[in-house]
Amino acid sequence: MIIGHCDPHKYLYHYTSADTAITGILKFRTLRLNPYTKTNDPKESKDWLFDIGSNEGRDLSAYNRSELSAKLSHELKNKTHVTCFSTDEDSLTGNQALDINKRGFCKPTMWEHYGRRHTGVCLVFNRERLIEQVKTQIAERYPVYCGPVSYADHVIGHHPDHQEFTVNVDVLDRVGVDEYMRMHLAEFHQNLFFEKMTDWKAECEWRLLAFTDSEKPVDINFEKSLAGLVFGCDVTPENRKEIFELNHCSGVHHVGLQWKNNRMWYDWN
Repeated sequence: MIIGHCDPHKYLYHYTSADTAITGILKFRTLRLNPYTKTNDPKESKDWLFDIGSNEGRDLSAYNRSELSAKLSHELKNKTHVTCFSTDEDSLTGNQALDINKRGFCKPTMWEHYGRRHTGVCLVFNRERLIEQVKTQIAERYPVYCGPVSYADHVIGHHPDHQEFTVNVDVLDRVGVDEYMRMHLAEFHQNLFFEKMTDWKAECEWRLLAFTDSEKPVDINFEKSLAGLVFGCDVTPENRKEIFELNHCSGVHHVGLQWKNNRMWYDWN
């Protein structure tokens, strides 16, 4: 059961349209990691501008900052693949009546933006099993990072404590561009890929990220980690029926959402 529990770290929630669920995710039992540039936040999709620096007194005029910055921005953003989830709030009690508004699948703005205006679905994954599936399938080939998004608002200008947008040319010259990108990502992935402005805070976002060797999407077989599926309040009977058929005998728990007197509640039908 995906309701009536008090562990806020047990599940992850992925909103999508019914069409995407039917023709892609549930049909092939895979979850896709797309290039970071495909996100809907301009903070993330726009190019980064890197500065350059040296701890060894190198002549920085010998480096083409614009060219180097453009290459690093493109490679880091397009070879970093991500899929996004919502999470439960920490204060779950186990009482489904009290907890419903704290659940990761009960966020009206998420249904509006990502669940095709409440006509889609929210896939419920067992967090521990999904991480295990990802690591088993791709961790030997690619660096994998996962965790909650933090939220902060920064003002424009140079901040000595924020080095994620500074290229250390001493290290770059020693290891080359490809290895430098992997090292830079390992050190600064939290600042670069796991931080958004506070306006997004209500999403309670959690991310799964892999740095690959190409711009092609990465598909993860999730079969053992899909625990449940929540229907949006306006999902069509036809889509509901087709989704039930796709999940037949899979052990996936299905439940719908409905509105009663301005309050969200479960639809058990």
